[in-house]
Amino acid sequence: MVQSKCGALTQSGTRCRNKAIMNSSRCARHQGPWSSYGVEQRKKKEAEAKMRKLRKKR
Repeated sequence: MVQSKCGALTQSGTRCRNKAIMNSSRCARHQGPWSSYGVEQRKKKEAEAKMRKLRKKR
């Protein structure tokens, strides 16, 4: 299976050349925080920060 390219337009007006995330038409940069990928990444970062905070308290 060939991974598709991102379909987003860049600021210069050309198409983004990054590979798109699986089951999506956009790359990680153009997904945005509202997408399932962006939400997953945010939750992962929040969980890591919480663990660091807990370790620091000990």
